[in-house]
Amino acid sequence: MVINYLKSYDRSFGKLNGRLQEKTILAIDNFLDFIKTRQKPEGLGLKKVYKNYWEIRLDIRNRIIFELRANTINFAFAGGHNAVKRFLRGI
Repeated sequence: MVINYLKSYDRSFGKLNGRLQEKTILAIDNFLDFIKTRQKPEGLGLKKVYKNYWEIRLDIRNRIIFELRANTINFAFAGGHNAVKRFLRGI
């Protein structure tokens, strides 16, 4: 499995505060463990949002958006609910 962090993800991640950055890193680690073990950890909120795009819920307001392909995961965006909606409209 190939893991990519797109420029859009890097930009959006840099805008998050330190606490949200830590939550983002932890959520991605939990997600990658889920991919390897096929055992979904409790609290990992996954949802398909558009075609090959999925979201991981960090909390009530913040999300991580990634694209899931056959052998590739492209992390595309991290941010608040409204910013995620704007990002998805641009796809």
